[in-house]
Formats: sequence, C-alpha cells, structure tokens
Amino acid sequence: MRRRSGRSLRALCLLGGLLVLSLPARADDAVAFALHLTPGRYVRSQKLVHLITFDIPKTYKAMAGGRADDQTILEDRDQVIVVKDAGAIDIAETNTRRFGGDHPKETDSKVRTSTYDGTIATDGVTTPPQAMLEDAGDGALDQLPDIPLAPGQQWTFSRHIKVERDFADGPMTYVDKVDHFEDRAGHRIAIIDVTGTGPMTPNKDMLDHGFKVSTMDLAGTAEFDTTAGLPGVQHYTGKVRWSTTVMFLHIGVIFSDTYDGTPVTPKPQS
Repeated sequence: MRRRSGRSLRALCLLGGLLVLSLPARADDAVAFALHLTPGRYVRSQKLVHLITFDIPKTYKAMAGGRADDQTILEDRDQVIVVKDAGAIDIAETNTRRFGGDHPKETDSKVRTSTYDGTIATDGVTTPPQAMLEDAGDGALDQLPDIPLAPGQQWTFSRHIKVERDFADGPMTYVDKVDHFEDRAGHRIAIIDVTGTGPMTPNKDMLDHGFKVSTMDLAGTAEFDTTAGLPGVQHYTGKVRWSTTVMFLHIGVIFSDTYDGTPVTPKPQS
C-alpha cells in the first residue's frame, strides 16, 4: 500500500505541474497594443539587402557571360510621416538603391520618391490599403492585435507583398508572438517574435522558363513601445528559392532578404 501511495503522490505532483503549465496567461500580464499618433511629424527608416543567387554549374555560369552572376542590391528608405486630425496621414518616402558586392553591375545610385495619403487606425490598418507592400518586412507589424496580449500569446494576419519589386509577389501570412516585455526608462517595450510564410509567384518571364510558385519564409524580431504606442526596431531575414530544369540542366534562383528598420520617432518642428 505504501508503494501505491508513493506512485499516487508522484502522479498527483506531475498532474499538478501539467495543470500549471497549461493555465492561460493571467489577465494582469496582458498589455494593450495601440498606435498613439498625435498630430505632428514622425520619421523612420529601413535598410535592406537583397541578394539574388543563381544555382547553376560553374561551367554553364561562365558561358552565361555575367547574366548568371550573383547580385547584391542595397536599398535605403527614409520616410517622413505627417499626422493630421482624425487619423489622417501623409507619408513621403525617399528610396535609394544601388548595387553592392565585390563586382557591382553599376556604381550609380538610383533615387525615387513616393507618397501615400490616407488614414490610419489605432491597430495600424490604413485606408485605403496598399495593394501590395514593397517588401516582406514591411508587413511584419502592419497590423496590431485587437485585444491585450501576454507573453506567449500571438496574433496573425495576411498581406500581399512584392519580392524585389517585380521579381515575384504573393500573399504572406504573419504570426507575431509576444516573447516578453522589458521596462526601459518608464516605457513598457514588447519584444515580438515574427514569422511569415507564403507562396510567391515569379514574374511572367520566369514562369515562361518553367519556374514554379515557391514558398517564402520570413523570421526575425520586432519591438513595440506599448507606452508611447510606437513601433521600435525591427530585424528580419527572408528567403525563397525557385527551380526549373532546362534540357536536363537544373537551375535554381535564390532570393535572400535582410531588413532592418529604425523606431518611429517624433520629429520636432524646425
């Protein structure tokens, strides 16, 4: 009987431990996520590195005369956000792109500008929505949860994205999970694990050469200042590989993406 009682006691302790692990997060651990954009000017920037790699035997690569050389594209984006009343916003972006790597195809930088006029809700959703986001990293914090969340809880949403402008596009489903909170100078900062995945359809030229739809994966971390109601630093990496076979020759095209974003910060009036 004593042995049975010992086994029962151990089983009870194990069950108790499992019950504790399975308990939901306490309500007082949950924190609300909401944008707090007051009328004024804000700034943010992103640095992106796009790497296109061609997986092809060296002999055939040499025969391609440089057309199958790996390409590195460096992209810098600076944005000024003007917030008006009732959630109205204007976003002006300056985008600078250039080739990088050991042997860049060109040395000149190309600069273009773009604007957005619309409204933004406290969950980050804009009206009108953008038909496609310029990069997978742009969607990672594009929508905030509609309920307070505690560490270990997550939210999910989808956005249509581009891959290297006109290389490919497709729907990306994001899963943002609250890892933990940190207190910094009186601010409650959420540390968020971000993952994304989605089928990317290559452009018509690639489709004509037999490349098929392939899955892109994104992973990284983001911060959100729940006290100030502003996105913080963001860092993500993404990758997708397309493949085809031409006359028994296997050809792969690999796109790798690195995305680093600065916090959204108020810009004092000059």
